[in-house]
Amino acid sequence: MKAAVFKGIEQLAVEDVPEPEAGPDDLVVSVAVCGICGSDLHTYQHGSFVQPGQIMGHEFVGSVIAAGDNVQGLQVGDRVTASPIVPCGHCARCAEGRFNLCAEAWTTGIAYGRPGAFAERLRIPNAVAGQNVFKLPDHVSDETGATAEPLAVAVHAVRLVPEIEGTTALVLGLGTIGQQVVQVLKAYGAGRVIGVDISSLRLDAAREFGAETVDGMDGVAAALGDAEVDVVFECSGVPALATAALGLVKGGGTIVVLALYDDEISFNPTALVQQEIKLQGSIAYTSDDFAEAVRLLTSGEAKVGPLITQREALASVMDAFAVQLEKDRSLKVVVRPNGVG
Repeated sequence: MKAAVFKGIEQLAVEDVPEPEAGPDDLVVSVAVCGICGSDLHTYQHGSFVQPGQIMGHEFVGSVIAAGDNVQGLQVGDRVTASPIVPCGHCARCAEGRFNLCAEAWTTGIAYGRPGAFAERLRIPNAVAGQNVFKLPDHVSDETGATAEPLAVAVHAVRLVPEIEGTTALVLGLGTIGQQVVQVLKAYGAGRVIGVDISSLRLDAAREFGAETVDGMDGVAAALGDAEVDVVFECSGVPALATAALGLVKGGGTIVVLALYDDEISFNPTALVQQEIKLQGSIAYTSDDFAEAVRLLTSGEAKVGPLITQREALASVMDAFAVQLEKDRSLKVVVRPNGVG
């Protein structure tokens, strides 16, 4: 079968690779759609997270074409999406159900150690319905289902804040994760959701999802007026914006950091002390978060809308990554390994 293999910085090659086989506890799916994630861009541009030879891609939907004898509740023909996290199952964090904090999960996961979904077919190990694999109803399209993974990231981040209903929330950076944070905040009853970016495409999309928008940081103060910011979600990955969040959130407020950074950030934590600001990191999701993301998509509370801006065939994966890097042209670019359309 064909798959896109990471060869080095800004190098992907579509190659023939071995067909995946389902063990007793596994599924094999024919991949319909796989989105390009921000973490994929970090790998593509900087060689982060994986080694050359890795098949990337972890935001996917596929149809089951083989199921191991031990797999229950899933069968050939089911359309599914899945969590790429493959935890060890025996560490302290796994015992707590916090699989996203398992140290091994990010070296043995799908697209992070195991072959990913920029491929015609994919093996999902240790498949458990409702835990790491989720069936999609007929009215949820393949492309909609492929946004469940980034939506789960947003669900997890928003759920880390104890009270959302009625709050004023500021979202810095309106890429896919920022857009999904906007959608979850609206679904959970936030009073005001204000998104900040410099891309007109991304600002327009956030407005479609119900956010107020600000073009650049200079306009934030005027947009807020006398209102205080209860919580800031830092989704940009821009060090200056992460630092600016300290001056934007109210005393006693919360900053949730979801972004990944290529450069270190220096700040004086005295502001955290004097203002009792809570600085909260957020990585990936739990099984419950992923299930909630699928529920939000199934119910229509979260939508694809303007998220997907371009579709490419597997043979054009380099073009797909080039477009994804252009923030004024793209939000979410998806690859369709078994054909476009």
